[in-house]
Amino acid sequence: MQNNIKRITVLMGGWSPEKEVSIKSGEYVATVLKKMGYEVYQLYVEKDLKYITEELYKSNPDFIFNLLHGVGGEDGIMQGILEVFGKPYSNSNVLSSAVCFNKSICKKIAKLSGANIVNGFDIMQNEIRKLGTEIPIKYPFVIKPVENGSSVGVFLIFNESDLENLKNTDWTFGEDVMIEDYIEGREFSVLVINGKAIGAIEIMHKNKFYDYASKYEIGGSAHISSFELNQKAMLDMYSISEKIFKACKCKGAARAEFIYDNENIYFLEINTQTGMTELSIVPDIARFNNISMEKLLEMHF
Repeated sequence: MQNNIKRITVLMGGWSPEKEVSIKSGEYVATVLKKMGYEVYQLYVEKDLKYITEELYKSNPDFIFNLLHGVGGEDGIMQGILEVFGKPYSNSNVLSSAVCFNKSICKKIAKLSGANIVNGFDIMQNEIRKLGTEIPIKYPFVIKPVENGSSVGVFLIFNESDLENLKNTDWTFGEDVMIEDYIEGREFSVLVINGKAIGAIEIMHKNKFYDYASKYEIGGSAHISSFELNQKAMLDMYSISEKIFKACKCKGAARAEFIYDNENIYFLEINTQTGMTELSIVPDIARFNNISMEKLLEMHF
C-alpha cells in the first residue's frame, strides 16, 4: 500500500454501450483494492455532471481509478472533468484519450510512427446506405465506428448480401465510420505500462472476429501466452507499441492491438482504458509476466 494514497474512488458504469463491462471492471478492481487495505468508494457514473461532481467531492479521494469504457469514459470527456476536479487519476489525459479513441486519427499517428496499417477510408454514417457496387475496396472488408470500443458496431462484409443487410440495419454507433480491408490472420495484444511493453498474448476466438461476445462471455476466447512467433514480428510489435504510446502521449497502462498475416504485422488500435475484469486481457498479460493484480493496480498510481 502506497503511503500517500489511502482513499481511492473507482469510476464505473457510464452511458456507453460498454456500461456493463465497465461495471464488471470497476467492481473487480474495487474488490482487489479493498483487500489491499485501501479505502474504496465505488462511484457508479451517470450522465449527470452535478451528480458526478457531488459524488467526487463526497468521496474526497487521494486517487481516482477510471474504469469507464467507451463514449464518455475514454474519449477525453471524463478526463476533462477529472482535470477540473484536480486529483490524480489513472491512465491517459484528455488529449491522449481523445486521440486514441478516434481510430482514424490514431491510425494516422501510427503510420507516422512507422507502423503498417490496414488499407481503408472514412465515410459518414449517412453514406452507408449509398454504398454501391463500385465501392473502392474489395470484398471482404470491415465496417466499424471510428469511435467505439469492445468491437461494438463492427461488421464483416463478405459479399453484396452482407452489405445490403447492413444498409437495412439502423446504425447507432456514431456519425464517423471506417471501412478497411479484412485481414485474416493471428491476433495479438501488447500491454504497455508507462512507455514500456510488458508482454503480449495471442487471442484465439470461436467467432469470425474478436467480437463483444468473444471478449466477455466465458469460453468466448482464449488468451495464449506460450505462442510461437518469429523474433522480428515480436520485436516489431513491441517497438511499434512503445512508439505509438509515446507519440500519442499516453500514460499509465494501454493495450495495443495487432493482426499478423504471416508476412506483416498490422497495427489496429491502442486502448487507453483497458478492461480489468477477471476475463480481461491486461490482467492476463500481467499475470503471465509475473505481475500480480495488486502490483498491476499500483503501477497505475
